Amino acid sequence: MGAVTTTGLCALLAFSSAVLAAPSEPHRAAQDLRYGESLYHYYVGDFPQALSVLLRAESDGGIVGHQHYPELMRAGMYLAYGMDDRARTEFAAHLGQSESQRVRDTAHYYLAQLDYRAGDYAEAAASAGTIGDTLSAPLLDNIALLNAHLLIKTGQAPSLQEAQTTLSPLRQNRALALLNLGNAASRAGDTIRAQQYYRAGLDIELPDDQSRLVEALAIRDKTLTALGYSLLQLGNYASAKAAFRDVRLDSNLANSALLGYGWAAASYHDYVLALKPWQALRRRSLLEPAVQETLLAVPWSYEQLKAPRSALEAYRESEQLLSDEFTRIKQTLTELNSQLLLASLRRTGEQGALLKQGDGRALQSWLTLDNVDVLASRSRYLQALLKRDALQDNAQQLRDLLLLQDRLNQWQRKLDIYRQLIADKRQLRAARAEQIAQTDLLQQPGDLAAKRHLLAERLNRIEREQDAMALADADTRALAKRIANARARLSALAGRAKVPDNAAERLDFYQGVVDWRAAHNFAEHQWQARKALAHLDTALQESVSRSQRIAEILAADPDLDAQVARLVALQTRNDAQLNELNRAISANTEALLGSIRQTLVSHRDRLQDYLAQTRLSIARLYDAAYRAVDDADIDAPKLPEVQE
Repeated sequence: MGAVTTTGLCALLAFSSAVLAAPSEPHRAAQDLRYGESLYHYYVGDFPQALSVLLRAESDGGIVGHQHYPELMRAGMYLAYGMDDRARTEFAAHLGQSESQRVRDTAHYYLAQLDYRAGDYAEAAASAGTIGDTLSAPLLDNIALLNAHLLIKTGQAPSLQEAQTTLSPLRQNRALALLNLGNAASRAGDTIRAQQYYRAGLDIELPDDQSRLVEALAIRDKTLTALGYSLLQLGNYASAKAAFRDVRLDSNLANSALLGYGWAAASYHDYVLALKPWQALRRRSLLEPAVQETLLAVPWSYEQLKAPRSALEAYRESEQLLSDEFTRIKQTLTELNSQLLLASLRRTGEQGALLKQGDGRALQSWLTLDNVDVLASRSRYLQALLKRDALQDNAQQLRDLLLLQDRLNQWQRKLDIYRQLIADKRQLRAARAEQIAQTDLLQQPGDLAAKRHLLAERLNRIEREQDAMALADADTRALAKRIANARARLSALAGRAKVPDNAAERLDFYQGVVDWRAAHNFAEHQWQARKALAHLDTALQESVSRSQRIAEILAADPDLDAQVARLVALQTRNDAQLNELNRAISANTEALLGSIRQTLVSHRDRLQDYLAQTRLSIARLYDAAYRAVDDADIDAPKLPEVQE
């Protein structure tokens, strides 16, 4: 069996980069809100938006207050999206001695991963060898796993004892390393050494952490299956059967384990026991090689049991199953087109969804592929085909392009909305300008200036003439008016009527009292008048300033023109990127469709071989039956049968 690689490596690398993006200090508020925003988008599973925030921050001068962690986070997401060259450049820039040891170790960690993926195992080993102990425990465990894989890539798998130096630092990934070392030994033909690795992996206790338990159980199932076939190869059928029996029935390896269990039983001629798992497998999807093999294994077992009638019925059933499968393959090939595939990958439309709605991380990562329904549509072939390693990368790449297309289409609509908002704002300003023109708002400075001029002239005259009565209070002015009226009536009565002799003297006395009161309060009233004049001056200045601002705003709107120009530039750029993206989507869609069709055709050709063998076996049984009839001189063919 081949070396096991964890599905969804890209998502794992992105996750590791985000973990490293935060210093190993206690949680605290982000000093730069853009960094906090990018972390938020990452943790809700929106990786493109997280990367977008980091790139915008870089164009605006960079994020401050978080050292190099935003840059490492950005480089990690480059790596996750397969942009190896940009990721390598980013990480290599953090290898200088001016960087902290933790930053250098982080850069070396990812460079080792990049070199391993590129097949440069010497450079990968060199980068891994320079890493200190500043990284988190999970990342140090990943480096130890990488060192174990380098043992496989750079030479023959060593013995378990020789590999202990490499295996000793491993904690979480120890079972995976032992499994891959065992597979390497098995490929080299050293089944004994392979079994040593497999058994060592099975001796590891399962973790208590539920988040790690699922992965640990999956590795255990792979190990049990590999051990079972290794024991089967050596002829240790009882131990092989025990290994296959421990594989979980809901595991992805269940089909292979059931097939191996049957062959282990059949190897020591217990065909009745072999039939039990094989009969169960026959009812499963014929896309699985283990299921295909049972189409011949079940009737073969009946033949070994000297039950030709049951064997014939099983062959006929296999023939029918294969014929039905050919019909479904033909229907799938007929229905398969770019519209069906794109609608499925977009999770919209009548054809179903690539991934059902779930948390954001599940939509970005193939790690959870076994826990969700893939392409929940009527096409059962697409469901299973896209789970295969050969198609997963292409499907995920196309799906990422579709997600980017959705974002660009959203921005296209948003930019149209923004332009409409600016047009509405311009129209609203024009209406407001017309409304202002119809009011006396712009006339207020002139009116206030006129009032101020009259008030100032009146006050100057009063001060110049010392006209205290002009600034007197209302009561004093009322008394003065009464005295003046009395003098007028006194003058009118002179010579015509008898008036008191002292009337004029009394009026003079009252006039003196009123004048004294006015003069006594003149200074205070003068101060109040000057104060009112000063307030009027302030109001006049504010009115003039306000009118000038309104006039300037009404005269020109450069802010709106600049926003419109920027939106036009953004729309042009967005349209160009969208056109380029559409071409990439079209090319990737055709490539994925071609791969799916090729896989289906290969599957059909394989089944054609099984169908030919099935029909030959049916013909052989019929021929044997007719010969038996001729030998027994019986009128009708009667196949011998064993007691079940």
